[in-house]
Amino acid sequence: MLSVGVFRRLAFVTALFAYLQIALGGVVRVSGSGLGCPDWPLCNGRPYPPANVHSIIEYSHRLVGSITELLIVITVVAAWIVFRRSRPAVAWLATAALAAGLSEALLGGIVVENELAPWMVLFHLGLAMIILGLLVATAIMSLPATQGTPRRTLWVAAAATYLLVLTGSTVVASRADESCHAWPACGNGFALDFSGANAFSMLHRGAVLVIGLFLIYVLVSAMRSAALPPVAIGTLLVLALQVAVGAGAAITNAGFFNGLHVAIATLVWAGVLSLALLTLPRADHAASYARLSVEKHPA
Repeated sequence: MLSVGVFRRLAFVTALFAYLQIALGGVVRVSGSGLGCPDWPLCNGRPYPPANVHSIIEYSHRLVGSITELLIVITVVAAWIVFRRSRPAVAWLATAALAAGLSEALLGGIVVENELAPWMVLFHLGLAMIILGLLVATAIMSLPATQGTPRRTLWVAAAATYLLVLTGSTVVASRADESCHAWPACGNGFALDFSGANAFSMLHRGAVLVIGLFLIYVLVSAMRSAALPPVAIGTLLVLALQVAVGAGAAITNAGFFNGLHVAIATLVWAGVLSLALLTLPRADHAASYARLSVEKHPA
């Protein structure tokens, strides 16, 4: 029989694969492998990739995506079996992830057919982040029951982090990363250059400054709560690493830094969202109903 413990492990593994898919997507982009398989769902007319690096990288991304979709389907079925009465929200979150995942697969095919149109790649990443968020929510909301005290600042921080990731993607979509090879600003590192595509770089770096300071405040505040310090500390460290990697990506434009930039930004988003979710109350409806019955009809 499927147990709650097994479902929790399944949900976290599914979220992990969704993260790996996003990270591999970053590798595909920075390695220029997006058209390693120029057709979809096949790869150069075959169900397996030819023996070249770009095709293998792109095919690996698709393969992890397929495994992720399969895990999401299994998670949805398991969620309805385990939580359909006690916590239906868990089942609905998993179902929403499945719907978004199917849309993502379709969008991925459209992106390939349109030869990686930059703004479509941006939408592709944005939807992938939402899928990851839904899967993280599915996993966390399946954890043991707790009363919880929702924090508005954490939800604002999660939304701001999501927008920050998207502004970073606009830099790539506009090709501003090819002209501004300095940090923290353009030119000599201190020139506020808003001409042409560099305006997107300045927009992103301004957002990093403002939102970054807000995130530091929120994460330090979360460290004072009883159940949140481990996640808050981890997310704060990842945020610091992200700033360093972002600086390296801006100055060197090296594929190593560019690939890490997307992967670490996704971790920051997942960490802040996890903190917000951990403050929500988690209650089993059946247990709540039983408790209310006892209160109304004491023995």
